[in-house]
This record gives sequence, C-alpha cells and structure tokens, in this order.
Amino acid sequence: MRIAVIHETPRVTEHSKEILMHIKNAGHEALYIRISSLNVDISTGEIRVSSRKGKVCLDGAFPRGLGSYVSAELFSKRISTFRALEYQGVRLVNNSYAIEKSKDKLVSLMLLSQAEVPVPETVVTEDPIEVMRIVERRGEVVIKPIMGSLGLGSVKVSDPDIGYRIAKTIVSFGSPVYVQEYVKKPDRDIRVVLVGDEILGGVYRINKTSWKTNVAQGAVTQVAQLDSQIKEIVFKAKEVLELDYAGIDLVESDRGYLLLEVNASPLWKGFKAATGIDVAERLVKYMLNALKR
Repeated sequence: MRIAVIHETPRVTEHSKEILMHIKNAGHEALYIRISSLNVDISTGEIRVSSRKGKVCLDGAFPRGLGSYVSAELFSKRISTFRALEYQGVRLVNNSYAIEKSKDKLVSLMLLSQAEVPVPETVVTEDPIEVMRIVERRGEVVIKPIMGSLGLGSVKVSDPDIGYRIAKTIVSFGSPVYVQEYVKKPDRDIRVVLVGDEILGGVYRINKTSWKTNVAQGAVTQVAQLDSQIKEIVFKAKEVLELDYAGIDLVESDRGYLLLEVNASPLWKGFKAATGIDVAERLVKYMLNALKR
C-alpha cells in the first residue's frame, strides 16, 4: 500500500519522520507530500488530486499540517484538497471534516459547548471596545489567534488599554479577536493523547516560569493519572469532533476540569519522553487496521 504524510514544511519534521519510518517498517510505501504541491482537478463526474507528476494515487494519508499563517482562501483550498482525496477513496487519519472543525477554535468550542463539554468562557469579537470591557470586567484574560498552535501568539492581558490596543491591531489585519478567561492553574495543564477508542495516556505539562504550559514554550512533562472525569471529557470531545486521534488539553480549575483545546495533528515529543509510548507506531497500526476494513 501507498501511505503518505501530508504536511507543509520544506523539511520533513521529526514527527513526520517517525510516521514514515513505521509505514516502511510495516512493509508499505511511505511518501512525504507538501500540501501546496497538490492540485484539485474537477470535471463532470470526476474529482481527482494531482501534482506535477500526474494523479496522486494513495491508499491512506496522515494530514499533519496546513501551513503557518495561511489565509482563509488557502485554508479552504487545502481542506478541500483533503476532501478530494477522500472522494478518490483515500483513507485519511484524521478526516477532512474533523481537521476543519478542530483547526477553527471558534467552531470547535461552539460544538464542544453545545455538547456540554466544560470549556472556559470565551468571546470572539471584532470590536476592540468590547475587548477592553471584557478585560475591565474579568481583570485578566488571554487573547489567542483563532487558528494556531504551540502557544504562539497567545497573550495574557490585565490592562484594559493594552487589551484595546492589541484588539485594534488584530482587527486592522482583518482578523477577529478571540478572548478567553484566564484560568488560574497549578503551574501545569494536562495533555491526553487518544488513538481510535483508546486513550494512550496523559502527561502533566509543567512550567513554573511562564503561564504557558506548551512543551514548545519550555514546559516539562511527567506522567499524569487520568480519572474517570477526564476520560469522559476526552471521549466526548473525540465523538463531537469525529476524530481518529487527537491531543486534548485540559486544565484544573476551581470549577473542575476545563477543556482548553483539541489538536487534530498533535506533537508528542514531551508525551513520548514521559510515557515511553510510541504514538507514531500506534497511528500507523490504526491506519493499517482501517485500510483492512
């Protein structure tokens, strides 16, 4: 079988290399494809994905990234490219709809809230005055990019005037402002990794020098014990967003666990270091089982 990792980096990332290695070790052809190199060809009754070499023929693929700072138009084209691959019969892990819902924090948060998954109080607005009023009312908030990862671009704000200035700058670039309550936590959050119907495990991501607990921002990891409440939240999030696998981030608050974010193409370096679990190997096994069905 021909199985690809589809990403938008000129150099293959370590996580992509791990997936490709396990595909090869299982005796299948492994390919790395940049999403920007793919075209969607449409004619009456036929939709196909091609590149300069002709039609792209795959059995399965792992979409790992749409690229950094993509426009709405590019986001739409790249999600549609994944959808076109599915029309060709390619099995994607995760599927195009799950990626689309998870990448858009506003959409995913609305769906999770509607399913009564506990989430932080959040406002998405285009009004800098409203942002200033939210900071005045709450005292401390986090302003995040509506699409993003690794904690990049997230800013903690406690001054209403600074909140106004940040919001005005964001709006001037044609983007909405995503304002979330700052949840006081014990110098850590919880990352849970799930593949299929199995929770592989969880880790505390601990950072005593910054409020950001992403591993990319300097957090260290240690194994977390997951109780029934965490597992219930994780499985509900998977079901709501229709995910094959995910990295799900929760935080301990005075209101109980809150789900901060669901990542449809998570990194697992810190998780693997703490748990010893090879996530890439589990993903490839999941893909191969899915292709047998």
